[in-house]
Amino acid sequence: MAYIIQVNPVDLEKNVALGLDLPLTGESGATFKQNYITMDQAVANAKNLLLTEPRERIMLPTFGCGLKKTIFENLTKETMSILETRIKSSFQTFLPYIFIQKLVLTPDEDKNILYVQLDISLSETGF
Repeated sequence: MAYIIQVNPVDLEKNVALGLDLPLTGESGATFKQNYITMDQAVANAKNLLLTEPRERIMLPTFGCGLKKTIFENLTKETMSILETRIKSSFQTFLPYIFIQKLVLTPDEDKNILYVQLDISLSETGF
């Protein structure tokens, strides 16, 4: 039985960092934690997109999912559908190399919390 092992082109050099991880503080608290694997950087990019509001970035005003706009709204099925569409369109626009395999939005109505769970994969070309 043959196994296919795929290495993304940017992962070939083990000493070259691809970007910064979130949260920005490293283990020692003084340095930035860096990502050396494509999937780790894709997860950090996805977190960044989810946590950013549109018009928050100066030179990229449309970047972000706008999840904070729904803080004081009731978490109805209609609201969940709007959020799901907003998240998927933001990923298609800003992170097209990330495919959302599964998106689960779970509201906790007692605490008014929305849990977002993403199962993602990368395209064949990586970045």
